[in-house]
Amino acid sequence: MIEEKYRKGQVVFRQGDPGDCLYYIRWGSVGVYVNYGAKNQEKLAELRAGDYFGEMGLIDNERRSATVISLDYDTVLNRISEQEFDEFLNENPARIVDILKRLSHKLRDTTKSYLEICKAVGESVGTQATEVDESKTYGFDENEKLRTIHDGVSMPADNEA
Repeated sequence: MIEEKYRKGQVVFRQGDPGDCLYYIRWGSVGVYVNYGAKNQEKLAELRAGDYFGEMGLIDNERRSATVISLDYDTVLNRISEQEFDEFLNENPARIVDILKRLSHKLRDTTKSYLEICKAVGESVGTQATEVDESKTYGFDENEKLRTIHDGVSMPADNEA
């Protein structure tokens, strides 16, 4: 286990980096962001001493799903390699349950957010669909303008195609 210190604003790892270790926060705090530095940047979480992060990439050997930034001066992290993690779990099997609970919590939060977004989009689309259905004219007076536009488009005859 390697102890690492980070200044406020310093990147611990970036979205897309290899997931080769996890971090335990000994002191300070970090922010977890998607699309860090872009216009659509979003802060997913703020983690404090006693929390850990990076376990998903370590468990599934996938790339980092977010960027992590130190939020405090002199944030102190323990960097735990895959081998150290395996040894730790072998020596402390009860910690597996803790990790699974935290992963489950993250999945529930993600699912809840996804469902809220789906509901909002569905309500928006549903309102628009209702407005269109209620008018039956799609914004045109008895569809006369649609017929005019349709009739004005020349379609090739079957033998020309």
